[in-house]
Amino acid sequence: MSRAWILALAVSGLVGTLTVPASAQLQGQILRIAIGAPLTGGAATFGVEMKQAAELALDEKNAAGGILGARVEAETADDEASDAKGRAVAQGFCSRPDVLGVIGHVNSNVTIAASGVYQGCDLAMITPMSSNPAVTDRGLANVFRLTNRDDHKGPGLAAYLYGTRGKRRAVVVDDQTAYGKGLADLFVGAFTRLGGAVVARQPIKVGDRDFRSLLQALPKDFDVLFFGGIAEAAYLLKQMRELGFNQLFACGDGCWNVKGFIQPAGDAVATGEGVVVLSAAPAVGRVPGSAEFAERYTQRYGPIANYAASSYDSTRLLLEAVERAAKAHRRLPSRAEVVEVLRALKFQGVAYARPIEWDAKGDNVSAVIFVNVVEGDHFKEVGEITRDQVPK
Repeated sequence: MSRAWILALAVSGLVGTLTVPASAQLQGQILRIAIGAPLTGGAATFGVEMKQAAELALDEKNAAGGILGARVEAETADDEASDAKGRAVAQGFCSRPDVLGVIGHVNSNVTIAASGVYQGCDLAMITPMSSNPAVTDRGLANVFRLTNRDDHKGPGLAAYLYGTRGKRRAVVVDDQTAYGKGLADLFVGAFTRLGGAVVARQPIKVGDRDFRSLLQALPKDFDVLFFGGIAEAAYLLKQMRELGFNQLFACGDGCWNVKGFIQPAGDAVATGEGVVVLSAAPAVGRVPGSAEFAERYTQRYGPIANYAASSYDSTRLLLEAVERAAKAHRRLPSRAEVVEVLRALKFQGVAYARPIEWDAKGDNVSAVIFVNVVEGDHFKEVGEITRDQVPK
């Protein structure tokens, strides 16, 4: 074979390599996105919905060709809303070299426990809903939060109750978790600074269902009961009404859950002064694309309860970071490369009207807070709290 012919073949092969479509550069490969969430127990309604929304995003990405031809698969684990289990789940994800990022967790205590493990193996983590300030205040470069922070939620709700609803004497109950107690502490601080009084402060335990003794011991002259927690809220509200307490019931976004709050509370949500519940995203249909997403989600899984849009956006945002890193390096990216791209990313989703982008801590500057009442079998927005309305 002549040298000219060999050279021609080499050039032909090189040209063939250079002209492989970018969309197929990773054809036949598999990469994984991990999902860590409580799939059993009291917080499971949040975790299952997060998992379903994330899987919908993955399926849609694969239907569109994957990431440069590579298929994206989910690696899912139940953290049981436990710190110890969360750390074990995180260690398992870290041990899988094909896992390039994590969607999770739900409970702030679990997210805080797991995120340090992810830092040690350079895994990007986006939590759609953990709101305790410590999630991002520790300065971990790999940690991102889509939802608003409790130091916006608690004071924001305090300002609404004091200024708009005229409440002055609050009873505060919390579940002693990082989320529930943290939110309650921040509510108490803001409410008292505004001039309100906290006439009783009572702890409960996750899993408690009988609150009659607690309620019977309360002073009679309070005008709002604030609860920091999740699954116990419906039972606390029902027993309030059964014992004749008609005061307003207020709760953070732990109660923003049709299946976990409205349905088990039943008629109690509409008796007395009713309820006020925060939500961490606007109602479906307000943001372009959210109604179409909700239709696709509902056709597959049934009605949306709360954080589906935020979980869907978190997953698409992580996939976008992986894809951009892959394009930049023309190969499967490293975990550190995904984190680097993710930190600089600006992304328009369906949960918030403004594009998602991160501040120096990894918090989403576009996150907003909404105030809701219950109307029939659903939440109805009655107010919005922006960052500049949150008392300092």
